[in-house]
Amino acid sequence: MKKVLLLLNAGSGTGQAKNRMFEILKELTLAGFEVTTYPIVPDRGMTSEKIIQQCAGRFDIIMCVGGDGTLNHVVNSVVQAGIREPIAYLPTGSTNDFARSLGIPAEPEEYCRALSAGKTFAYDIGRFNDRYFNYVAAFGAFTQVSYETNQASKNVLGYAAYLLQSIVTFPESIAMRCHLVIEHDGEREEGEYLYGAISNTTSIAGIPSPLIRKSEMDDGVFEVTLIQAPDSLGDVREILTALASGKMDGDYVKVFRTDRLHIRVVGDAAWTLDGEYGGAPEEIDVSVCPKRIRMIVPEETE
Repeated sequence: MKKVLLLLNAGSGTGQAKNRMFEILKELTLAGFEVTTYPIVPDRGMTSEKIIQQCAGRFDIIMCVGGDGTLNHVVNSVVQAGIREPIAYLPTGSTNDFARSLGIPAEPEEYCRALSAGKTFAYDIGRFNDRYFNYVAAFGAFTQVSYETNQASKNVLGYAAYLLQSIVTFPESIAMRCHLVIEHDGEREEGEYLYGAISNTTSIAGIPSPLIRKSEMDDGVFEVTLIQAPDSLGDVREILTALASGKMDGDYVKVFRTDRLHIRVVGDAAWTLDGEYGGAPEEIDVSVCPKRIRMIVPEETE
């Protein structure tokens, strides 16, 4: 009987995880797992970092129920503790980009079948100074609004229209400028940027992007997207056209692939790591950790 450490974040997304806890435990038990459950209650000292550190080596599978931010904390804890056991992830967040990229279902019964089969997928994670991220490190415009807008609105508006609404609704986005110096593969990028993302996914903030549609999660490289800060409404229109079409070689949008980069920030630029606040460091080293995490996935996942 395999032992499962189950971490529950009842506050993620719509908060439905706690209402489904009986169903989750029932399905895991019927599938033959021995389950030990811990709630994540940060204000009482019950963090994923502390729980995993104390339980290292005692379980065959570490499972988290929550959103992409919850998974970010779990992965950081697993890597820092040197744990190699596979992770199971039942998504209950509001965007669930990572689960969507891997085809992980949100239904406990369906996902428990995947756990029973035991198929794992080894994927790359990113190191951001002394922290780690699963699928995206981003700065600039849209990063905050992306994770505060509900999924229904994103689905109705679509990708380019959603970005346009972000600009109209949040005029400060147009004025946002982050001066960055980026070094990678013997090249140097410097400029005033509206937005930037280092990603390992085909979807960011619940929205599939044509710019990164060919992303592979186990190819050893990131996709880096940089959007130059616009100076006029004409520039904004050109940016939106490039984002909607997936055009990467224009004057305002650039996408390249790399396994490491160094970033120097001139001024302030707050980062988000998998939707969690990542601070505002002045010097940043980012690198790929190839196939560092094994995730339990459905059989049909390639």
